[in-house]
Formats: sequence, C-alpha cells, structure tokens
Amino acid sequence: MRETFGVLLRSFRHRVKLTIEELSHTSGVSVRAIGDMERGTSLGPQRRTVQALADALRLTLEEAAELAEAARAGRPRSPAPARGLCEPPRGVGDFAGRTAELDLLARLAASARSAGTAVVATISGAGGMGKTALAVHAAERLAAGFPEGRFHVDLRGMDPVPLDPSSALARLLKALGVPERRIPADEQERAGQYRALLRERRCLIVLDNAAHEAQVRPLLPSGGPGMTLITSRRSLAGLEGVRQIPLAQLSGAEATGLLEAIVGGGRAQADRNGLAEVARLCGHLPLAVRIAGNRLQSRPGWSPGQLAGRLQDEERRLEALSAGDQAVAATFSLSYRQLSLRAQRTFRRLALAAAPDFGVPLTAVVAELDLFEAEDALEELVELGLLQSPYVGRYRFHDLVRLYARARLSEQEPIEEQRVARRRMEAWLLEGVQQ
Repeated sequence: MRETFGVLLRSFRHRVKLTIEELSHTSGVSVRAIGDMERGTSLGPQRRTVQALADALRLTLEEAAELAEAARAGRPRSPAPARGLCEPPRGVGDFAGRTAELDLLARLAASARSAGTAVVATISGAGGMGKTALAVHAAERLAAGFPEGRFHVDLRGMDPVPLDPSSALARLLKALGVPERRIPADEQERAGQYRALLRERRCLIVLDNAAHEAQVRPLLPSGGPGMTLITSRRSLAGLEGVRQIPLAQLSGAEATGLLEAIVGGGRAQADRNGLAEVARLCGHLPLAVRIAGNRLQSRPGWSPGQLAGRLQDEERRLEALSAGDQAVAATFSLSYRQLSLRAQRTFRRLALAAAPDFGVPLTAVVAELDLFEAEDALEELVELGLLQSPYVGRYRFHDLVRLYARARLSEQEPIEEQRVARRRMEAWLLEGVQQ
C-alpha cells in the first residue's frame, strides 16, 4: 500500500533529523502547514509547496517524484472534461507563414509546462490579419503539451452585444466537467472556481474575438501549468502580465507561399509572377490572399495573371475580393461600426489624402477637428486596426483599407461636402509649402 503524503514527509524529515520548525525555516512553508500535512489534515498540497519541501529535505529525484505523486493522490479528483463543449473550430490544412509567431508561442507553452506557471498571450491585429487562424493552428500544434484539453470560446467582440464574462465562464466550467448545478450564480465565484480548476490542469484555452479588457479579465488564470491565448482587434494593452503578439500583414514571400499552398504547386510554378502580383494587390492581407486563392482554386481555367488583371481596377478590387460568405469589405465594416461618429467621419475624410502617410495637423484640417480631437480619432482608428502608426505622430492606411475608406466617403458624404473638404486640405497644404 502506497504511503500517504504525511507519512512520507515525516519519514523524510526524521531521516535528516530536522524539527518541524527547522524544516519550516529552510523551506519557507509555515509550521502550521507542515503540521497539518504530517497529521493528515492536509492530504494534497500544491506543487510549489511540495517542491519547496523536497528541496529543503534534499531529496533525490526519485524521492521527490514519490512525494509529488503522494501529493497528487491526496488531492480531490477534478471533474472530467465534458465532450463536445467549447470544441476548437476546424483548422486549415494549408496554413502558411507566421513562423516567428508560432515559434514564440511554442516557447511560451514550453515555459508553462516546465515552470508550472500559467502563460497568457494576446494575438491582436486588424480584421483579416488571421488572428483566429493563427490561434487555432497554434493550439493544434501544441496539443500534445496540454493533455487535459483544448477549449475555444468565441467572445463575439464585434457583435452589438458581446458575450458577457459570466456566460463565458459558465461555458468553460461546463466544458471542464463541472455539473451545471454546481456552477455558482455569482460571476466572481464562477471566476474563482474556474481559476481553481486551471491551477491543476494542463489545458490550453483560446478566448477568441475579445471586445475589451474587462470582458477577458475574469477569464484569466491565476496559476497552473496551462496556457491561454486571446485574440482581439484591439491591443488589450490594459491587461497585466500578458505577452502581446501584434500581427501585421504577411511578407511578400509568406503571402505568395499561402497562395501556393491553396492553389497547388503546379499552377503556382506555371505563373510565379502572376501569383506574386495577386499577393501584392491583396496587400499581403491574409484574408484577402486566402479569398483570392479560393477564387483561383474554384476556377481551374484562370491563371494567377488573369486574376491579377481583374484586381487591377481599384474601384472593383474590394468587390472582387469576396468568395461565398467571406468578404474583405465585410470584415472592415465590423470595425467601422465600432467607431465613434467622429472617428467614422475622420476615417472617411482621410481617404482624400494623397500622401502615403499623414499626421495630426492634416487630419484636423480635413476632418474639421481641433488637434486634440484629431489625435484621439486617429488613435481610435489605430486601436481597431483601421490605421497603422509606423512611428510616433505619423499614420497610414493599408492599401485595401484606403479603398474601403474611399467607398465609405463616396456613399455617406454628399459630393459637395467632399469638394469643400478637399479644397480646405489643398489650401492648407499650399500654405505650408509657401511658408
């Protein structure tokens, strides 16, 4: 019969001739806690406590493993995960690119397993950057390191009413095997129960499409050997103690590689230049590249060069970048609808700017705002991925986002208002040149 944790601990302590007080001083574990363990009141202490005691007692690797196993045996059994709840979505077999990000996530997962400390990473970026695809692909690759389950929750951050944290916690607790009758009604109690379960489990949780920090903060672990990945169009910079992984568009080689993975090597080799041109006209945006690849795949008679010819027309490019229920313009619209009215107007008016990038003063002129209001509007656009800020004080559009802004300007503002705004901008630019 296997010895209990308390019996083993006492025998190891007597062997090295330490009193409970001396062991407490050496290990940092309280006298009362050690006494409770040896009396059998505390049957299954946590991993860190066991490791501290093993180090203080100078146990061999085999003895430390025996002590850890006794501790595990003394802990109450966690409920078994429920099948079919919070199942991850299907990954794509032709995933390509994002090598650096996947390597980083693999290193973070390894640190979670080796150190036994929870790791949280945010994957952020504009609509169409492939955040969910990356998180799902990474979860598949890392599955072996998290044998107690992979779970996925869509937080519906772009919906008019995102999923509330309490409902998300209920779903996760059910997926982790907690019967519905044992799930507390109070959100804070649910969060506590969830964190307690994750302290003992090697799970990988994907919180997809987060709206803001307040939505995900109750869903974060406080410890344990698991990993949590959060995707969001916002940077979620207000979250403490997380690793931020911002996504940009693919490199030219990655975008071309994704197209080749979709259409096949034969068609790619037959028209390498056309394939590279399609990737360029898609702005190396993963969603646009995938839609273009799917269109080529569904039309075996088209060459990449022929599709590139169709995409040359800027007025029709966004319309061409749609396939079935996927459309680049629809993805941008989700972010546009999240903006304040001031930021929406700023976004539309900035389509008038001919320069590749612009600053706060030009924005203030074209959008009829003061400098502080203009800066706030620009930062709101950056936060939702509708503008890029390559360095402080300068902003620019992604090529496809500029086309979307131009379409919104044409549809939502009378032509005379557009002309007035353009004349005001041109007068301001001319005044600057003359000074």
